[in-house]
Amino acid sequence: MGWRTMGDAGYPAGLDSNPAVSPRIQRWDHIGIAVRSIEAAVPLFRDVFGGQFVMGGDDVPLDIRTAMFKLPDTVKVELLEPLNEQSYLRRFIDKHGEGFHHVTIFVEDVETAIVDLEAAGYEVVDTDLSEPHWRETYVRPKSGHGCLFQIVDSEIDWLEPHPHCTVEDVIAGKWRWWRSQIWHVDQLPEGYTE
Repeated sequence: MGWRTMGDAGYPAGLDSNPAVSPRIQRWDHIGIAVRSIEAAVPLFRDVFGGQFVMGGDDVPLDIRTAMFKLPDTVKVELLEPLNEQSYLRRFIDKHGEGFHHVTIFVEDVETAIVDLEAAGYEVVDTDLSEPHWRETYVRPKSGHGCLFQIVDSEIDWLEPHPHCTVEDVIAGKWRWWRSQIWHVDQLPEGYTE
């Protein structure tokens, strides 16, 4: 009989999560993976791993292209590709190579999470509360044991695949991120800026 079948037997007292420090996590949402080419990565994540394409597009201000795939059991992978040589992601890949970039965690309220994280001694950076549908902050890798954690609150269901967006169109640069949504380049809303 092992620990898996013994219930709480042998479970030390005091190992429960500390609610005073918990950022009230709703779910671990996705893993961001930096790649030189989304097109080159699609066969692995879609064809071999069975990922269902959800959505993606170009985030022109950040000089990156993204493609999100939902793997079995709602785990998602976000492929991140630099759009040009000036992209921060190009510098990241040049320094670290392709691979793990970040983990995104959804919380009830990002402002509360910031207070909780800072009170526990973790450094948060690049906080952006300007978009009501996607409010975020990051736990810096130096503070996050070498990992970049993106902490987000959002009421949008990010598991639902976009009905018209295809990975082929994303690779061709036909979709743009703007105000927490993707837009086809032929239907950009009034006020869209890059």
